[in-house]
Amino acid sequence: MTAEHQSTRPPVPVTLLLAEPAAVVTDTDAEQAAKLFKALSDPLRIRLVSLIRHSPGGEACFCDLAEEFAMPQPTLSHHLRVLVSAGLLTRERRGTWSWYSLVPEPLETLQALLHDGGPLVDRIAPVDDPGRAGRC
Repeated sequence: MTAEHQSTRPPVPVTLLLAEPAAVVTDTDAEQAAKLFKALSDPLRIRLVSLIRHSPGGEACFCDLAEEFAMPQPTLSHHLRVLVSAGLLTRERRGTWSWYSLVPEPLETLQALLHDGGPLVDRIAPVDDPGRAGRC
């Protein structure tokens, strides 16, 4: 472009709002969710959470969990420790055995992020929705 065609106006800053401020996940929420997702990233841990959640009284003894899995005790203990450290389970010692219970709040946190229309999931819109036209 030649100098005679250049504009003499100063540049104007432009701000693009990519999401509603209320829909953006905070740094703290993102760190907490990542910790929970990491703890649940193993299929065995997901099974453990499910078994404990559906156990009578909402709690399960280590001895009962060990019967469900063909693995060494230290390996199972490690997986349970990961879930306890992430805050998904609580552990209570009763005599020589540990009893595990589900903590519902972390799963509610993930549910809030993953529900339809939440900060991580778009509402499902029809393909012919005009609001979707022109999107990148």
